[in-house]
Amino acid sequence: MISDGDQLQEVLLWHQQRYPRMQIQDLVKLAYQNEFAGGHMIADAAISLQRLRAEFQAIAGNCSGEKPDEVFVGIGNGLCRLQLAAIESTGIHLTTVNQFFVNTARSRRGDLTSFEHKLEVLRACCQAGSLPHSPADLDAFLLAYRAQGYPAISHSAVYRDHYKPAYRVVDSVCRDHFALFCRIDALLESQDTVCIAIDSPSGSGKSGLSALLGQVYDCNL
Repeated sequence: MISDGDQLQEVLLWHQQRYPRMQIQDLVKLAYQNEFAGGHMIADAAISLQRLRAEFQAIAGNCSGEKPDEVFVGIGNGLCRLQLAAIESTGIHLTTVNQFFVNTARSRRGDLTSFEHKLEVLRACCQAGSLPHSPADLDAFLLAYRAQGYPAISHSAVYRDHYKPAYRVVDSVCRDHFALFCRIDALLESQDTVCIAIDSPSGSGKSGLSALLGQVYDCNL
């Protein structure tokens, strides 16, 4: 069984390889999201939806932007980044995406001690030379970051300029059932009521999926 530290190390190295212009700030943000998800961005679900719509509209209006290949990018700890630029052709509703985000934020609170352990994993990767950043530079960043109380941080200017990140951190279960959500949203385009029957063997997850659908769509079970 892979330990939490080993899993995070794999996530850090994978992201550094995929996004080679990641800075220390971006790696710390990745560790932060791995622990706390995106709850720092939620004050009100309606305001969250307004922000999402505005961001998605800006992406849709940028025809020159490079579209990501996949909808979800894993960040470990049962969490993913749902990439907004990749969902236009899926048919998923923004209200559904927003509920993914809101529900994840409400269920993932995180722990400061655990986060500090994850920062140690990041430092060990730098110390071993697995990441292209010196331990001294990381320590300097973390010294100032710790003094601020470990707030949520943005991506670095380098990362934003090169990769144009636009995503929401959501529970991986949303990825696992994404095709189902897309199908439901497509049906809701043409009819007021959609009835869903879930059939599978005992202990296979029917109750969990039903509860998830109830949270996302605020529907009767």
